[in-house]
Amino acid sequence: MRYYSTQRPIMPGGYPNAADVTEINNFDEKAFCEEIGAKAWGYVDYWGSLSPEQIADYELTPAGMKTYWSVTTSIYDDGRITSNITSKVRAVCKPDDAQRSTKQKDIYVEWFEKHEDAENWVKEAENA
Repeated sequence: MRYYSTQRPIMPGGYPNAADVTEINNFDEKAFCEEIGAKAWGYVDYWGSLSPEQIADYELTPAGMKTYWSVTTSIYDDGRITSNITSKVRAVCKPDDAQRSTKQKDIYVEWFEKHEDAENWVKEAENA
């Protein structure tokens, strides 16, 4: 299993279970890694998986994790529209879009894999 180091280059004492490591790869500089959707200093490959505690303690990001941004858009009964990026999560799969209605508005939550796409959605909604 591959784990990326997003906080610092990989060095002795900076990763758990050294005996289980199959490969360590430090990049020349922090680089964007498509596999996690973020920049990292490098990665460590293991024969097996690390525990959630080890991942958190060493500030590692498991391969396959990506960042997703949510945009919440509210369409009010009087025609007003508000739209903002409201949260960011790291997950293996994109969260489901959602919608709900209240007495005064309809609320839509859309998830995006790219921050730029979320920003464009906000602009389009506000210009509608």
